[in-house]
Amino acid sequence: MISTSQSFFQLIIVLICFVGVLALAYFTTRWLANYQKGRSYNKNLKIIETIKLSPDKYVQIVSCGKDRYLILGLSKNEVTLLGEMTADELIELDPVVPDNNENKSGNTTTTFSQIIDKMKTKK
Repeated sequence: MISTSQSFFQLIIVLICFVGVLALAYFTTRWLANYQKGRSYNKNLKIIETIKLSPDKYVQIVSCGKDRYLILGLSKNEVTLLGEMTADELIELDPVVPDNNENKSGNTTTTFSQIIDKMKTKK
């Protein structure tokens, strides 16, 4: 039979091992996260803005280099180039909306179709 003191020491040893495994898992996860962040760092590509169209479809503006911007349509299985912009065109896309398009907080919003129509008229 195991005495009470032996049971107590076994419990302490098991708790120390458990805490050690938790600490090891924590530090390994942090190290892996920092390692992955360092590998994925890229100086030339940056996502400027993303608009969700449906659960698996997005439109993104991606910065490529200094002043080149690509408009990409993204879906589950496909990436489509929708157009290109310059830095000047990107600044001009500030929300200019008719008064009837206010949301609940009183702020005006721009719809995606308004942005596309504005880009079409510029070309």
